[in-house]
Amino acid sequence: MDNSTPESLLVSADAPVRRVERPRRDPSRSRASGVTWQAEKSLATRNQILEATLQCLVELGYTQTTTEKIAQKAGVSRGAMTHHFKSRAEVFNAAAEYIIDLRAAEYEDAVKRIKLPPGETPTYESMLDTLEVLQKYYYGRPTFIALQELQRGARTDKELQTVLLPLEATLDERKSATLLKRFPYWVEYQETSEVLRDLMFHSLKGVATNPAPYMKGDRLRKLHELLAKVAMMEMENAYKAAHGGELPKPVAAAEPAPVKKSRTRKAEA
Repeated sequence: MDNSTPESLLVSADAPVRRVERPRRDPSRSRASGVTWQAEKSLATRNQILEATLQCLVELGYTQTTTEKIAQKAGVSRGAMTHHFKSRAEVFNAAAEYIIDLRAAEYEDAVKRIKLPPGETPTYESMLDTLEVLQKYYYGRPTFIALQELQRGARTDKELQTVLLPLEATLDERKSATLLKRFPYWVEYQETSEVLRDLMFHSLKGVATNPAPYMKGDRLRKLHELLAKVAMMEMENAYKAAHGGELPKPVAAAEPAPVKKSRTRKAEA
């Protein structure tokens, strides 16, 4: 893997820690689900291999990730590895689907962290919060690096490209559905929503892919602020085109009512 990859992206304090562990038998669960222990163990081993593939992509990169290194990382024998995946191509194809599913789940988790704006329209503050949350909780994940490595491999690997392209399209659709569910006001402005997502995602992705030492702190904050201003300008134009007026001002948060102090009877002298 490229030595310029930041350690902060490889081991994110906010990313869920997934450990490769051997499956343990749970007879009661197997009986209740009607799934045999052998089938349950086989599925667990398969997921174990896919998780190890993800880790190898992050730590070693696409070109250096081999089936032998994946098996070693997963703690399985070469026979177990070939039982589930006959070739390097097969494990990468399955890993692509596995990683895309993780990316969709992580995007949903990130979007849930975004503060809902008051009223029915976005605000500059909510736009800025969206950018900062996505940068940290979506583009700061190890799965981002793993997917980048697969995309790099797919440039010359036509079989992997054939598998990855429809998965990426599905991920985009799932992200769009998640965003519209969280912020339903975008349903009315889907064209604007799409172009703003493209602007934000590609800008944040660029920062995460090539994180120059200077692109952090105040400088990164200024980039987020500029993107938020552009987003609000586009939103205001879309609102004016649809309603013929100015975007409503954000609803001011109600001030808490003053707490009445209880009167105490003075003690008689």
